[in-house]
Amino acid sequence: MKLQEIFLFANEVHCHHKIPLSLGGNDNFSNLCILHKEIHKLVHATRNETITTLKNILQLSTFEIDIVNKLRKMSNLELID
Repeated sequence: MKLQEIFLFANEVHCHHKIPLSLGGNDNFSNLCILHKEIHKLVHATRNETITTLKNILQLSTFEIDIVNKLRKMSNLELID
């Protein structure tokens, strides 16, 4: 399965550290990825209300949630369903 590819305007783009600096990550290209700002919020969200709201807005597939969870795991965050 393939991720949905969409054009992002500059104000929609966030750069994400796969391994956070606080956990020993760095600014190397291999540790960075570009995400839509709302996906980035979901990757870092810790409050159940925020997670539920973002999931309802984004309507992500199971495959896309799996990718979000891979990024959350690298940040030592609880996985979402």
